[in-house]
Amino acid sequence: MRFQRPRAPGHQNLLLLWLLASGGLVALALLILSHAWNAFAREASDRSFQIPTEAWALVSTPESTPTVLPTASASPTIQWSPTPEPSPTPYPTPTPYPFFQEPLPPSDGQPRALRVPILMYHYISNPPAGADRYRLDLSVRPSMFEAHLQYLRQAGYETVSLSDLILHLTQGHPLPPRPIVLTVDDGYRDAYEEAFPILQRYGFRATFFILTGRADEGDPRYLSWEQIRRMSEGGMDIQLHGREHIPLSGRDEAFLFYHIIGGKQSIEAHTGRPVRFFAYPSSDYDEPLIRFLDGYRFWGAVTTAYGADERLANRFLWPRVRIRGTDGVEKLAWKLSLLGANPAP
Repeated sequence: MRFQRPRAPGHQNLLLLWLLASGGLVALALLILSHAWNAFAREASDRSFQIPTEAWALVSTPESTPTVLPTASASPTIQWSPTPEPSPTPYPTPTPYPFFQEPLPPSDGQPRALRVPILMYHYISNPPAGADRYRLDLSVRPSMFEAHLQYLRQAGYETVSLSDLILHLTQGHPLPPRPIVLTVDDGYRDAYEEAFPILQRYGFRATFFILTGRADEGDPRYLSWEQIRRMSEGGMDIQLHGREHIPLSGRDEAFLFYHIIGGKQSIEAHTGRPVRFFAYPSSDYDEPLIRFLDGYRFWGAVTTAYGADERLANRFLWPRVRIRGTDGVEKLAWKLSLLGANPAP
């Protein structure tokens, strides 16, 4: 008789009774082992296809990893999301330090000419022992400087600025009956220690043409920026003589910009007042230099040439009257007398 493998628990029980009845103990043992093996195999198979919930949590894709998109093909296609490159930040254009650029006051159309003395001083101090002839010639003793101011007051002179002359020439700005301009070149330390207090004592105003490089370096022979600021606040007119006392003719525009506009910026930054006038170092100038000053809205410039003839047409070449160390009050009065009355326009 041929037997088949039982497929359900009921069939297996019938088979067991039959084997017991027939005494097939060996067959019964084999059947029990087979049944146990099949049960173990099914349980192991079920476990192999069950993925625990905790395991799914590990199959998440972080933001920083590529995303796997399912496709019809057997192998997945990986698509990268490229990070956009940041657009380059444009380099900021440097802003130049601001400085005053005031156009010449508009003219009312009426031609005018002046003959106002513009006195030129340098040192207001006693020359040191062993001073050479140049130092002696440029040095006016403080006592003599005060005698000059005393004479000017008695003679009826009143100090005005170079800007006042321009305003008169362009628009008829009124001037005192006997105007005079006092200028002091180079910006030596005695301008603050000696000239400034004497000018204040007499109620006079002066224009100081300074070398800004000396103040920048803290040269003890020259004015400091603090002294310059105090003089400006005290009513003195601070104008430009350059960064250094060097010839400026025959220079290119970059050189002139550094020495002139750089110096102009320094004065204006420390005083808060515009620089409108320039004194040529050693009275050295040429046409390109004059065009440069005009292009950057300077109102005028002064030389060391002798005279007193101020017009708009020659405002970058105004002459002055040099005061020497040997000039006493009588010599000053004589120099002023030579200038005469205002010329015809």
